Amino acid sequence: MFEVEIMREDEAVKLRDMRIIDPFDFDEHFDKCLDYLPHYRTSADTLRTALELDPDSTLEQTLRKHIMKNLLKKIDEGQPMEYISEFRTVTMVLVSLEFHKTAWMSHLCHLIQEAALYISTVIEKGGGQLSRIFMFEKSCMFLCVFGLPGDKKPDECAHALESSFSIFSFCWENLAETKLVSISITNGPVFCGVIGAVARHEYTVIGPKVSLVARMITAYPGLVSCDEVTYLRSMLPAYNFKKLPEKMMKNISNPGKMYEYLGHRRCIMFGRRHLARERNKNHPLLDREKELEAFQMAQRECLHQKKGQAVLYEGGKGYGKSQLLAEINFLAQKEGHRVLPLKLKEADFKQCFYAIQTLMAIFFEIDACPAYYRQECLHKQLRGMVEEPLHCLFNDLFFVKFPLSFKVSHMDDLTRQKKVKACFFQVLQEAVRETPLIFLIDEAQYMDAASWEFLETLLSTVPIIMVMTLTSTFTLCGCAQHFLQSSQAVLVPILKLATTSLLRMACWELGVVSIPQELQIYLLHRCFGNPLYCEVLCQDLLSKDVLLFHDLQKEEKNSKWETLSANAMKSTIYGILPAGSEEDQELYICTVKDDVNLDTVLLPPLLKEIAVNQLDQLSLEEQLLVKCAAVIGHSFHIDLLQHLLPGWNKNKLLQVLRALVDIHVLCWFSKSQELPAESILVPSSIKIIEQTKEQKKKKPDADSPLSLQEELSLPQTEMLEFGVPLLREAAWELWPKAQQIALHLECACFLQDLACRCQSCHGGDFVPFHRFAICSAKSCSGISRFYSYKDTGSVLTQVITDKLQLPSPQDSFQFQTKPFRSQEAFTSEHCRTEEEFLDQVNRKLAQTSPEKDMLTTKPCHCEEILQLVLSPLTQHCLVIGETTCAFYYLLEAAAASLDLSDNYMGRPNPNPVSPSLVLFGGLLLFEEGKQSSGPALSILIFEKAQSEDLSV
Repeated sequence: MFEVEIMREDEAVKLRDMRIIDPFDFDEHFDKCLDYLPHYRTSADTLRTALELDPDSTLEQTLRKHIMKNLLKKIDEGQPMEYISEFRTVTMVLVSLEFHKTAWMSHLCHLIQEAALYISTVIEKGGGQLSRIFMFEKSCMFLCVFGLPGDKKPDECAHALESSFSIFSFCWENLAETKLVSISITNGPVFCGVIGAVARHEYTVIGPKVSLVARMITAYPGLVSCDEVTYLRSMLPAYNFKKLPEKMMKNISNPGKMYEYLGHRRCIMFGRRHLARERNKNHPLLDREKELEAFQMAQRECLHQKKGQAVLYEGGKGYGKSQLLAEINFLAQKEGHRVLPLKLKEADFKQCFYAIQTLMAIFFEIDACPAYYRQECLHKQLRGMVEEPLHCLFNDLFFVKFPLSFKVSHMDDLTRQKKVKACFFQVLQEAVRETPLIFLIDEAQYMDAASWEFLETLLSTVPIIMVMTLTSTFTLCGCAQHFLQSSQAVLVPILKLATTSLLRMACWELGVVSIPQELQIYLLHRCFGNPLYCEVLCQDLLSKDVLLFHDLQKEEKNSKWETLSANAMKSTIYGILPAGSEEDQELYICTVKDDVNLDTVLLPPLLKEIAVNQLDQLSLEEQLLVKCAAVIGHSFHIDLLQHLLPGWNKNKLLQVLRALVDIHVLCWFSKSQELPAESILVPSSIKIIEQTKEQKKKKPDADSPLSLQEELSLPQTEMLEFGVPLLREAAWELWPKAQQIALHLECACFLQDLACRCQSCHGGDFVPFHRFAICSAKSCSGISRFYSYKDTGSVLTQVITDKLQLPSPQDSFQFQTKPFRSQEAFTSEHCRTEEEFLDQVNRKLAQTSPEKDMLTTKPCHCEEILQLVLSPLTQHCLVIGETTCAFYYLLEAAAASLDLSDNYMGRPNPNPVSPSLVLFGGLLLFEEGKQSSGPALSILIFEKAQSEDLSV
């Protein structure tokens, strides 16, 4: 034991006594420590006395100010704690302030309060939230998070960097007692949600990137540092960063490259000619004939009428605008036109006249020449077109040093600007007389207002062609809106690719001539005609090594019966060979590996970020509904959706659904829709949940009157699907793993009671006596009741953990016992001739009760049960890892498909399955049941197999 004296002035301690106590009694030592802590109550179980305070509305209103707004809204709406937590990508900013030792505590409190107010105000503009404040003796830290649920922004990393530099400058300039300011920024996936015991719930973020941002503070003090991911995703110019030396960090094995953010500075050099994409001759432009026709028409009008023409292509991100510009660039240069290409970035919007400055630098061919040769090159270009005394007007614009002339020295700034523009008009007018001139501007929504104004004047005075691309016209400045209203400007929307074009593009990306049906459905449901999504998804599948490639000629020679059905399920060959291919070139097809389920393949980070941005633009209620609907599948029934939304009545559900349908996030199903062939997505106009509807008739819901349905124009189908690409997949991935399993388990339990034939078909199993056949296996080996999920901590799982199990023979006794007994009675009678047999059949039919006649005349709903119950039920069982239950309902779906003469849709997953394989798997279970059920069961199975339509 050591006894020391603290010497504050020397920042050291003086050792006064040292004793060795053996043995050491920890209990006695702990009791002595508690003597010095009188506020610790050793006799009670609760040490935090605040937990036992009486409710105080005034105190509660005060504390609510310190809770994040979106989190507070979710709590007020009554969302369960399991629904609040998410696993998403965020950007973290850690601000560290160190103060001088001589600062008074009261003054420090004032400084910390001032810093907290400024930080929260600055980061809120970019979608950031102040999460936690850490206090130390003479320092404090502020943890800020960008991209929390409901706050996701498209340019999250850029906002975080700019906010951090603003905070860095403010703290240095306005906080007098500040000794050191350090800020670190990281970006990556984290768990953001509620942790801790029920009495001490805390909303925070946890993950490796959180540890990294803390280590960076100590490794790079006094700087605004960021990791490589933030540097790349910010899309800010490289000259705003400085690479930092690598340093060892505690518990961080490979921190990666680090950069210092220097703030947004005007570059000493203008931009350079380039486009976002180059033309790929092996990947022709697909489905863009109308867009190219608009450019060619503007080209003809400009050449014949000698008037300027502008074509602006408007489309969402990833629709192929840059690829279209690359094709136009190739076609224009092929015809001998002079093309000036330029791609803008978001930071360029803040620099006045930046777009025209760069375009004219490209025109004068001084953008790529060395700095020492730039003035001489510009002088040669201006000679003969611009007076010598006016050359000095371009000094600041092109970073040259022509001597200041007497004429220019007497001009004010406004006069100089007008003269520069007049010189540009004169130079361009002379240039188009020799060669047609085309401006190509990518991402034109980032163009500054002065450049838009210049281009509008240029369009009306010089016969020049301008081709631009932009994402949206709603966010353009006033000058840009005025430019669009010009009679010489044409706005051309870029639509999504057609289905066939998208699949052709996928074949080119994968280097094959054919892809299987399940891969087609995977791409169509996630791309929605977006070329970028298709390209990224194909590259992601290649990187994850989930595809197999086969030689087409060898596959055609293989004509074994076992592969007959699989070959029938392959997609048709599109007949488009790669460019430059020879006739004897080897052609390949691809298939998905047997152990891969494409429905569970995670989205690439780029596409997930795009979808999460769209999700966070919705209201909190809409976000919760979309997340729950994502668990059900691409299409879903509103009754099952309401089952997953705790505390939601039908009135609230229909209102939120209508709002999502109005903005096209969701859409109602109709049988006229043409969708890819997948059983879970086939529309239905039948209310499948008959038991639920009967209960509602007996006990009507006061919150869902008929007038409400009429007001909301609720279709009869009650089926919806997602109308935005990737939104369902991204929303599903936001759920933590344990909560995903719990929700899929809830869906499976809800659908389990509906997994039987419809009432018109007298109920029962689709595979005759299926649950009787598995009875022996169930008794000897036991059926999983999801014991592995009991410790997940989810309320949903604890409630329903004993619900989902394979059906027992008693469950279907009322459906199958009577027909079985009547069959015994029917076959026991002795029939000597065929006429006696037919007479006996007529008597049995005449004895049929009116109730049964009424049931048989009802329309059959087995098709809807197959599509909306059995298929999704199998998928839910696969997700939660219950292969036994999944195989049971898979066989039920296969038998239902065969009954409906849909032999090749015998599996909910679009993987091609041979009917022989389905029957073989089913007969394995039948063979087990035959040992316990007797010979009569095997005869019935054989007779049933004979009666099915098994032609292949």
